[in-house]
Amino acid sequence: MRGWVLDCYPDMDADRMVLWFKTPRGPVRVVDDMTPHIYVHATKERLQKLTNDLAMIGVKDAEPQKRKVSLGEKEKDVLAVPVREYASLQSLAMTIDSWGRYREHALFNVDLRMDQRYFLGKGLFAMGLTEIDGLKSMDAWRRIDYPVPELKGLDLGVAVNGSGIPTMDDGLASISANGVVLDGSEERMLEDLMSLVRDEDPDIIYTDRGDSFVLPYLQHRASLHDMSLELGREQGERTSRGKSYFTYGRIVYKPPAHKLRGRVHIDRQASFTYAEAGLPGLIEMSRLSHIPLQDISRLSPGSAISAMQVNEAVRSGHLVRWKKNLPEDFKTAGALIACDRGGFIYEPKVGIHDDVWEVDFFSLYPSIMVRYNISPETLNCRCCPTSSRIVPELGYRVCEKSTGLVPHVLEPILNRRRVYKSMKNDPRKGANYQQRAKALKWVLVTCFGYTGYRNARFGRIECHESITAYGRDILIRSAAIAESRDFEVLHGIVDSLWLHGSGNVRRLCDEISAEFGIQLNIEGRYRWIVFLPNVSTGVGALNRYYGLFEDGELKLRGIAVRRKDTPMIVEELQQDMLRCLSKAHDAERFVETIPEALQVVDRYAAELRNGTVAADRLMVRRRITRRLEEYAQFNDSVAALRQLHDKGFELQPGQSIEYVILDSGSERSWERVRAAPFLSGDDRYDGEKYVEMVHRGASELLSPFGWSFERMRQRDGSQRR
Repeated sequence: MRGWVLDCYPDMDADRMVLWFKTPRGPVRVVDDMTPHIYVHATKERLQKLTNDLAMIGVKDAEPQKRKVSLGEKEKDVLAVPVREYASLQSLAMTIDSWGRYREHALFNVDLRMDQRYFLGKGLFAMGLTEIDGLKSMDAWRRIDYPVPELKGLDLGVAVNGSGIPTMDDGLASISANGVVLDGSEERMLEDLMSLVRDEDPDIIYTDRGDSFVLPYLQHRASLHDMSLELGREQGERTSRGKSYFTYGRIVYKPPAHKLRGRVHIDRQASFTYAEAGLPGLIEMSRLSHIPLQDISRLSPGSAISAMQVNEAVRSGHLVRWKKNLPEDFKTAGALIACDRGGFIYEPKVGIHDDVWEVDFFSLYPSIMVRYNISPETLNCRCCPTSSRIVPELGYRVCEKSTGLVPHVLEPILNRRRVYKSMKNDPRKGANYQQRAKALKWVLVTCFGYTGYRNARFGRIECHESITAYGRDILIRSAAIAESRDFEVLHGIVDSLWLHGSGNVRRLCDEISAEFGIQLNIEGRYRWIVFLPNVSTGVGALNRYYGLFEDGELKLRGIAVRRKDTPMIVEELQQDMLRCLSKAHDAERFVETIPEALQVVDRYAAELRNGTVAADRLMVRRRITRRLEEYAQFNDSVAALRQLHDKGFELQPGQSIEYVILDSGSERSWERVRAAPFLSGDDRYDGEKYVEMVHRGASELLSPFGWSFERMRQRDGSQRR
């Protein structure tokens, strides 16, 4: 019998692996043996002593082996230590680590995922077609046009008895499952839900806020009636703790995961990949990372690329170090200045420009890693002391004899994305291919950041520096080629150029692509584009602009309508202003439409002052970065947090808070704002504060044309008089 690997996880009580397969005849559960190993590298004498020490605590079958412990190096002596009891793996590793307090040894393969260990050992992978009887893969994980099973889904939601923020203590009003509403007593509803799930037998249960509320709430309500809520195909859940963490300049909160056994739970609000690329994107990531569908839905693209690197390292005979300790190479002060730079930027020319081409490189930084063989083990390698491959500006040597781990992982991903994008018009699978391409896009975006991330398994800051050095060199030389072909460079940032001119842009792209071996593509031609100034300095902002393509599509970057913290009223204002400005076909007509756009601003200001705007259009959304007691200044967000605290709710850093501003000048929390859960429906908002927001939103679009925020306010004041 054949089936697709739907789920895989360890049975911690039986110390065996459990697999669930999706087959045409229904789900199939298989239990298989696996003995994970951890590895210790040290001198032969130290390993012999360690063997004796392990025997003293009951580990008697450790054996010496030869394995690769570092990328680009030969095999060395290690001790393979079997772990018979899965739950003891971490504690055994910590015990061994405590015996090596003088750095006499290093441990490997300690914190690898159990499902990854199993898949790599068996030659299987998540969502792969498998011969179940012999547990033999009938698929290839790098295959592009792979078969996908039809996965049956069930949408699950709840309604509670109560107003404001739903809590565990609120009674259960109803349950919805695929449009069917279950009501009655709580016990009856819960029993009906479990019965419906058994009858429907879905492969995937979809929820919104399922991890943070729906599933823990249903479990709590069931426990009050001495019931055990079972929504998986076998008893029990696999849960994890919630946590706040810092990533890419912001605090993010990850709620506890509630994963089912034998059935996939996807929380749409907790899954970045599902939100961006849907189920096809998740399946693509699951196959490539060898992480089951349910788990990969809760992981970041960065975690996925890290898993892919681990898989490739293990396949090539390497062990994965537990506690990474790769210090930055020594650098002089001058070298630090040369290295500590990002991508090159041409300061944009503030104002409106018409007849502009935008061109950008296809996945520039990943392409650089592949094209120039950038990987931790390939920079300044011992095997190529006279390498002719030299990183621009920095002088690092790059290996000429072997391909590094990072480019080896990235090259097939780049090729896959290129193929998927070329097949977007396929009448049968074009939509699926596009979603897979979106998932891969985010993997490629994060792979660059991971090269400089200090905790990345295969990160090295010199890789990060080399990539940006090549990027600067490519952008500068590309701009020079464009200018030599009579194009004017209006703006350039990292991997994109905006060009004005009447030359043959397609021929230019072909020339630059051939020069660097990285594809330069035409993003589009603008009828007009407006580059906006930096609010504080007045110089061109690096990534804030809006423009109208030839086909009538608007491209917006960095303005309020694109930001998640923008109140709906300001978002609607900018959308209406842009619809007005989009009537212009060139820069001259654009300027002529500005008076009409200002009338839009007046209309929104009048509506706000009438006091008739609904609360949902006024909602301000802010991500909190610390706990309430850690804030030193009193502001709108702190006022809302105090209200939640007063009512017994505590938010974690990284979570978001929503509120309406009632009186921006008040020093009293309940008078200043009203947190969303406590809105009564007849709250009087601070109309002038929201008018001020509208004026800021309008001046953001029109400031290059003399309409600063101050002038917008003066105009409003003169009109009101």
